[in-house]
Amino acid sequence: MAAKKKTTRNRPEPKKKPAAKKKPAAKKPTTKKKVTVATKKKAAPARGAKKPAGRKVAPRTAKRPSAKRPAAKKKVVVARKSVATPEGLELAKAIAAAAYDKKASDILLLDLTHKAGAVGYDYLVLATGDSDVQLDALKNGVEDLLDSRNRKPSSVEPSPEWVCLNLDDVVVHFFTPDKRQMYDLEGLWSDAERVPLDLT
Repeated sequence: MAAKKKTTRNRPEPKKKPAAKKKPAAKKPTTKKKVTVATKKKAAPARGAKKPAGRKVAPRTAKRPSAKRPAAKKKVVVARKSVATPEGLELAKAIAAAAYDKKASDILLLDLTHKAGAVGYDYLVLATGDSDVQLDALKNGVEDLLDSRNRKPSSVEPSPEWVCLNLDDVVVHFFTPDKRQMYDLEGLWSDAERVPLDLT
C-alpha cells in the first residue's frame, strides 16, 4: 500500500506585533545666529563717466543762493566852475613881474577862465630861463613873492629843464628854450586870451 502523504494544513501566519512607536526626540531650542550682511561699497564712477540715464542723483550739498552784492556807487566828477577873481589875475601879473626881475624871457600870461572847468585853473604864466641855475632862481623869486603874501603853492615840481608851480587858480611853468619849444603850451592854448603885461 502506498504510504499516505502527510498533509499540512495551512496554518495562519502569526500576527506580527506592531512596532513600538518611537517618541519624537525633544528638539533643542536653536539659538538664532546673527547674520551680518556685508554691504559692498559702490565704486566711485571714473572721471568723465556718464551717469546712468533715468536716474536722478541728488546733489550732496545744496548750494545756497548767492547774495547779490550792492552795486558800486559811481563817482561823479563835478567839473570845476570858473571862480576867477581880481586877486587871481593880480597874483598872476605879480608872478610875471617877479620872473622879469630874475631876467626871464618870453614871459606870457594866458587867461583860461573860459576853460577852467576842463583844466582846473584860471591863469597860466609861461617864461623861459637860459639854464637850470636861472630856472632855480625863477622858482625862488616866485616862492619869495608867495611868502610875502602868506601863500604856498599846492605843488612844486622842479627839474633841470622845467619848473612847475601850482597855486590852484594860477599855474606857472618855467622852461629852458628847448623844453618850451617841445611842449608848446602857447600853441596848445592858441585860442586863449593873451593878457597884456607892463614889465618896465
